[in-house]
Amino acid sequence: MDVDNSGFDMSMAANEDDDEDVGEGRAGDSAGMSIDIRDVLHFCRWEGRRKYKNARTWKNRVDNFNNAWASLMDELTEAYVKWKYNFNLSDNFNEEYSFKIDAVNIYTLEKEVCIHRSENTKAAVALVSAGYLGTSPEFPSLAISLQTLELYYTLRLFKPSFSVEAFAKALCHLYSIPFRRGYRTGLSDTFDVYLAIRRRIDSQVAKELGHEGANYRVLNSCPACCYKLEDEPELEFSRMWVVDGNNSLKRMAGIGNRGVSDTRIFGESDYYLSEDFVNIYAGEIKARPLARNIEDEDPDELQSDWVDEEHGDPTDGIEDSELAQCTENWKAAAADQQKKMWAGSSIVAKALGVLPPRWLMGYDIGCSFGGTILRSSLGPEFAKQKCRTCVNAFHGYSHNAACQQKYHPLNILGMGLEDLETLERLFSSSNQLAPLIRYMTAYRRRVFIDIFLQQWDQEKYQNLATMLHNNYVQALNILEDEAKALQADLLAKGITIEDLETYFVEESNHLKEIGKEAEGDLHAVAYVELLQRYRELSSACDNAAADFRSQTPADYEFLASAASYSRNLSDGRRAETKRRYLREQRDKTLFEVVQMETAMSISPCWEPTDREYIETIEYMNTRKYRQALERLYKLVIQRLFELHKMNLSFTGYKMRTHISNALQRRSKAIRNAVKTYNSAAAAIGQPTLDWVKVTHYSFLDQFNILQDTRHSILDKKWADPVVRHLMKQHRQVARAKEEIQHCNIQIRRLQTSIFDEDKKFQKVLEHLKDTSMYFPVHDFINRRRAVNQLLLSRIYQTQALPGFTGNRNPGVREGSEPPTSTSVPVNLDLPDPDSDDGEDAEDDEIVDGMGAVIEYMSNLST
Repeated sequence: MDVDNSGFDMSMAANEDDDEDVGEGRAGDSAGMSIDIRDVLHFCRWEGRRKYKNARTWKNRVDNFNNAWASLMDELTEAYVKWKYNFNLSDNFNEEYSFKIDAVNIYTLEKEVCIHRSENTKAAVALVSAGYLGTSPEFPSLAISLQTLELYYTLRLFKPSFSVEAFAKALCHLYSIPFRRGYRTGLSDTFDVYLAIRRRIDSQVAKELGHEGANYRVLNSCPACCYKLEDEPELEFSRMWVVDGNNSLKRMAGIGNRGVSDTRIFGESDYYLSEDFVNIYAGEIKARPLARNIEDEDPDELQSDWVDEEHGDPTDGIEDSELAQCTENWKAAAADQQKKMWAGSSIVAKALGVLPPRWLMGYDIGCSFGGTILRSSLGPEFAKQKCRTCVNAFHGYSHNAACQQKYHPLNILGMGLEDLETLERLFSSSNQLAPLIRYMTAYRRRVFIDIFLQQWDQEKYQNLATMLHNNYVQALNILEDEAKALQADLLAKGITIEDLETYFVEESNHLKEIGKEAEGDLHAVAYVELLQRYRELSSACDNAAADFRSQTPADYEFLASAASYSRNLSDGRRAETKRRYLREQRDKTLFEVVQMETAMSISPCWEPTDREYIETIEYMNTRKYRQALERLYKLVIQRLFELHKMNLSFTGYKMRTHISNALQRRSKAIRNAVKTYNSAAAAIGQPTLDWVKVTHYSFLDQFNILQDTRHSILDKKWADPVVRHLMKQHRQVARAKEEIQHCNIQIRRLQTSIFDEDKKFQKVLEHLKDTSMYFPVHDFINRRRAVNQLLLSRIYQTQALPGFTGNRNPGVREGSEPPTSTSVPVNLDLPDPDSDDGEDAEDDEIVDGMGAVIEYMSNLST
């Protein structure tokens, strides 16, 4: 192995001055291109200034290197297919053009191979035909076996954190030589070319199977969601999909204005939206300031401008500057920090243009983002297609109670048992990839993310039937246990399902009203404040007029005639200006008073001795106290309900103490509300609250001070803990019934797609017989059929469940011809599904549930 020149030929000094043509590799003729590697060794660094014999920069050299590979890609792809499947390999070669080259082969550990080729075969192509790939398109001094590259590719599919450097070190260990940085560089460059070859083959396979197209994956990757059948029941939502941001896969920004040598753009993936498409929606998202009285707010409680006032702060009051502070040096996956909301709009635009109408989007801030969409240029189309947004199940518990009533999946008709936390699982898995791509070039970063997502999709497809089976079992268990318990408890409580639905409406209306002042109170306060201001202005105006007409200024001084005139003139102008200003303000205020009296039907004007005036003054004196009480009430009610929904409010003392500690650290809004309340209460002689005791209250009857509010709910039926449990139980049962319907439809869709796909496979293979593409297509079909057999075995196991109510026969895809046969494809020897019982998936659900509690605690800040 060539240590110093790994991947490149550095024997070009003699010809570098005149750029003469040199031979290709170690034999043969070709137009020359050579690239040297700087700083391969870790010692003997020259500290002076480099002098190059031409004007080429490192970027030029990298561009030439990549362009040279690109020009050979068609020939390399053809040679790779022939080598891999031993198809039509040529044995016509000329010994004169054969050459030897240093080699790396993890299976044979050979150090040198002899490559045979004909006169017209390029060295790079000849290497691939022999099962090797050179580290350079021209003048290769090292070749890596394709089997070695395939082994590394396979390892990366199932262990994304396995780096090129780690694999290069393993090779060095097997070859008993010390690792050098040049080996990693050569292996990385060669792996790039290997991946490009694979992408070309995958693209040709997709074309032969009819899987090409920018939107094919979105429209067909999940048969359970996409493979709509004739005469099947209509679902509430045609598609459910999720959106979220992922910080861990972001790339570190470069230092200063340092240029990037590798400027390639990876545009061969259908997982990414183009930058041009995203930029169409630049500026779509406008900041929408909230109409709030800042003087009544604590600075720590102020939310970001884009927060939707109706549904509260989905980030739990964390200011945007705080979120951005730790990411200002990162580059986002699809856009940088300033473009994050543009990306959201562009994704919605893509969904509106590709997906069928009536879809639902899950997003951590879906409550406020829905309003953002409606206010944008996408709003009319979004409303026309009857689409909607919601929040994810576990993240939704960190939103306020009013928001959860409308946007939490548990409370949305037609959601089934879907939690919309798919991306959290994806991000958790992709964290293995994150450490490797943070410092990669933008091109390589996208390539590695694309590989990861393709493997993720294949694994999710393989587990699709298992997931549906587990969902079916979960729904049946809920209907078996919860439904019976619900009916018994309703009978014991003397209420009905209709009563529970009424309670939902009452609770929703109540949550909308808490924290608000009565309209009559506000008008009365505004009217009395105007009367007070009018009287003050009238008195000031009269005094100013009297001073101007008759009174001598208190600072009057006798001056000489010339100075006296100027001074008196100036004083007179100031007095006249003040009088005119006060008079105009008085008249303006009087006009507002008259308007208020007309609107409120007040006649005659209230006097300070009138009963209404006195009651309003008393209300104003205690208004600050009531405002503090209403705000505290709102926050406490929301948090208690959220704890109750997560079954945390009836925990033991130690757990409540733990929650108390979390609240004391995180819940700034409640803590500040208690502080404001205590200050206002002390001013009028009302009892104060102890923060530590407040955090230990488990339900409303312990918060006696709240009985002083206008919105007391202690006498409301829906506030009863037992009734609240029944309300939640009723929603769970309703969602379970919907899940049964969803699974019946989705299982039949998947079963039908497998049968239809197998028939298509047979036709494609027959068409490609005796062609080079037959082999890679056949390879793909064999793998797919094996997975489909596993899916069918799980489908039949689900259909054998005692409570299964779906159609066991395959259907007909919408718009296609009815099948002539419904036999099981390929073979009847289906694998045993019990060998893959989905226990890992259940473990994931448990972990997700625990993570929800932890995340809930960490997000309590409003």
